[in-house]
Amino acid sequence: MSAGELVQDPRPGLATSKALPKPLRRCRRVVAITLHLPELLVATAGLVQRLGEGGRQIDVLVAAAADEPSEQAAHAGLRELRVPGLARHRLALPVPFGTEREHDLVAAMSELVGFDPEPGVYCLAPDIDCCADPSRLAVSAAARRIAEVYRLPLVRYSAAPDNMRTAVELDVDEWSRKCAGLAACATQVTP
Repeated sequence: MSAGELVQDPRPGLATSKALPKPLRRCRRVVAITLHLPELLVATAGLVQRLGEGGRQIDVLVAAAADEPSEQAAHAGLRELRVPGLARHRLALPVPFGTEREHDLVAAMSELVGFDPEPGVYCLAPDIDCCADPSRLAVSAAARRIAEVYRLPLVRYSAAPDNMRTAVELDVDEWSRKCAGLAACATQVTP
């Protein structure tokens, strides 16, 4: 399952649905993983806002290490989203890393998922988008292993429009908060 986002239709007066996409309606809690926070915000800030507004707890694990200014910028970016129930966790692995760190990623995600997760826990992870970056491949593989071991639904996110299978149309407030979040963490944006 893949999730993506679309901007609000620019036509004035167009109503947007605040509902979650159908594949996510049974979700009660989310354990998300990302290499860097901005990539998660670009691809899923609207979805994360909608999940939080719907009362879902969201744990975001940021795998890569960042310097102090980038950490502060990431914190400010999440604060701009104003998502209730969102907690950011940092593993702070030095980049680049590869499959040799997959066990560290799996262990960190296991702690967030819990020993015996309740029904409705979903895993949110990056789609590799045909990427050869070993760090992103390790993050993606760790999420796949967690989903298999715990039998969790795995939702892949992508910032590439061609890879989206489920689109969330953002309303004006969601779009504004997403833009403010990205602007706040602009110093952490990575290619």
